Amino acid sequence: MAIDKQHYVLCSHCDLVIELADITVGHKAVCPRCNTTLAKNSCNMKFRSAMYAACSLIMIIVACGFVFIDIRIVGNYIGVSVLDIPKTLYFDKYSYVSALFILFVLLFPIFNLLIIVLLCSRIQLTKYRKRDLLIVYEKFQHWCMPEIFLTGVLVSFVKLMSYGSIGVTGTFWSFCLFVFFYIKSLVIFSPEVIWDEIHRNNFAVNTLKAGKTGISQNLKLCNCCQAILPMNYEKCPRCKQKSKIRDHDKIQWTIALLVTSLILYIPANLFGIMITVVFGSASTSTIIDGVIYMWQSGDIPVALVIFIASVVIPILKIISLSWLCYFALAVKQKNKNNCLKMKKLYTAVEFIGKWSMIDIFVVSVICSLVRNQQMMGVYPDIGVTFFASVVIITMIASQKFDPRLIWDRPQNRKIGQ
Repeated sequence: MAIDKQHYVLCSHCDLVIELADITVGHKAVCPRCNTTLAKNSCNMKFRSAMYAACSLIMIIVACGFVFIDIRIVGNYIGVSVLDIPKTLYFDKYSYVSALFILFVLLFPIFNLLIIVLLCSRIQLTKYRKRDLLIVYEKFQHWCMPEIFLTGVLVSFVKLMSYGSIGVTGTFWSFCLFVFFYIKSLVIFSPEVIWDEIHRNNFAVNTLKAGKTGISQNLKLCNCCQAILPMNYEKCPRCKQKSKIRDHDKIQWTIALLVTSLILYIPANLFGIMITVVFGSASTSTIIDGVIYMWQSGDIPVALVIFIASVVIPILKIISLSWLCYFALAVKQKNKNNCLKMKKLYTAVEFIGKWSMIDIFVVSVICSLVRNQQMMGVYPDIGVTFFASVVIITMIASQKFDPRLIWDRPQNRKIGQ
């Protein structure tokens, strides 16, 4: 399927109006100003997306039904399934972390896979139903983390080997296939194609001028479906969502959330994240304690992974978002190179933000497996709750930030207010 000629798009990152010609199969169009991907043309997009999504759903059903991984501690066998992990957290009175696990690792990815199957299959859906499914897909997409959980499982194996003998079953490989097929379906799936089936993306009254910003042509972008709208439209005709030319309140939200995450980051590192009980004697370990243990044990790569994901990334994300807010609000003299650097910084923050959850998943796996009640047990501690909150709040902060403010000139800020 080729994109029609005279097809215009408005870049969601730099607000540039671009006219797209035909895109050949297997290629994509990028913004000439900020290098953001604007559209792609995948071969048999619907069929391949639906096929991979269906395979992924089959694999997760298998993965949830049987023992996932097991451990032998002093002759005792302990095995857990994927569903046993949130159940253990719930019984340990960490229902908050348990709910996050269920939502981020299971429910949200499964819902999105089902949406892909429905939208890409031959099931007859009204344009209103397609619209609702696409809106749900977009909202869930930022919070899907099965690949991060799988990485956390692999990291936890290093720690678990100090407790006993680790074993994996066929169910573990089913979960690996679930993650693989899930990623493949997301890479191939193109929501823009489905939105175009509902309605064209251009609602502008006047002729668009490619190479100029949308705000200079009295145009704005729908943040939900990426439609091009005149400034006076309060709601997008295609997705029925409210739209603003620029939402400067979001920067205030971003700053407030960053301050909150910085406050929570202190107890997240001061309080323990795991309690290890050996023959009735309890000891608490913090995130830094876990890094030091891995380093002293000779597992330097794993120690670096945990240190970067759990210590470096949250701090860098807070600093980076703060710098982005300063650049958007205070810097008046902007050139393309500086704006492009800020855009790359924002893209990196968006990508790496949720990987800090890896430490939460490592704790979840270890606490679920090491449960030899008479000799040894590992339990979550209050630091897990604080740290999970830091990750979630910083993710919300990055989503609140409008990257188009990076490129706006001072005169454009007044128009958007």
